[in-house]
Amino acid sequence: MNKNWIDSEMINKEYHKMVADARRSISRKYGFRQSSYINFTVESGYFFCLYFMTGDVRLTVKPMYADDLWWNIWDASDNKKEPLSLRGIGAYSLSGQVLSSYEITKVAAKSELIDIIEGIFQNAKDAMSKFLTANPDANTFFPDESKMDHDPDRLLHLMTLIHNGKEEDALAIIKEARKNKHRCIFQSGLFSDSYTYIRRWCNREQATIRIRNVFASLFNNIVKVRAYTLMALGRNNKNDTIPSIYDSRLLDGGIVMALCFSIIFLWHNFTLVWITLAVYFIFVWFMDFGKRSERYYIRFGNLPDKTRLRWKICMWILVVALYIYSFAIIYLF
Repeated sequence: MNKNWIDSEMINKEYHKMVADARRSISRKYGFRQSSYINFTVESGYFFCLYFMTGDVRLTVKPMYADDLWWNIWDASDNKKEPLSLRGIGAYSLSGQVLSSYEITKVAAKSELIDIIEGIFQNAKDAMSKFLTANPDANTFFPDESKMDHDPDRLLHLMTLIHNGKEEDALAIIKEARKNKHRCIFQSGLFSDSYTYIRRWCNREQATIRIRNVFASLFNNIVKVRAYTLMALGRNNKNDTIPSIYDSRLLDGGIVMALCFSIIFLWHNFTLVWITLAVYFIFVWFMDFGKRSERYYIRFGNLPDKTRLRWKICMWILVVALYIYSFAIIYLF
């Protein structure tokens, strides 16, 4: 490996750390909090966020209700319980409208860097003040879509329409996008995407939609419990974002044995055994298809340590009980 490249990488890491330290010390002075590559604050019902990318800084804004409403629609309402920073760096958070952008010139002296960062925060506060003067009520704000920070699905605009009772306008936008074969960024399964969920939400008062939502809520809860169970059976490392294949086999093996042995020894019905196996594995495949469980794997790692420990203890008791039950049936019958 090239030594010059290694030296350059080390210098870049040191410089990024210096920028992060400068941001941390200055951001408090201007009422901002820091998480990873962002600094954020909440004022007058708006979420303001400074994104510090490589040499580029962007200040964005969106109403606080926008992510809450979107997470309700996307069946991810648990995200509302997460830290505020999730609205800036979360995988399913909405993009904001860009208010201003800045550059960070690479300088050698720490004092010069501090002056640059200080200027960025001061300019950001000025831009926020002007914005709030022009848009004092977050509930009636509509974004300028020519200034959006990458929102090809127009989700922020759709959330503001729905929030203001203009659901027919939102449905008209989706209908036009469908005609143009638009493909949404957020996908769920084989046939659902962001627009599918928004249409269901806008039509939720219809009887068939209400029934569908009940079953969807039940299914999502099953997916969540299974995902949490699989993660709890693992090493309980909060940095893990996917369960071990062995933990999946352990859980599925215990459930399948308990079901099949019960049917064989209590009802003596081998046909029902094969039907049960087929239904179970199709259901499991459907739960995992389209990365439905992925967000719950990640969310499990964000649970408090005591909560994850309780899940671990309870799920191991459940799995052990399933195997004891299965072997007990074999022994008794």
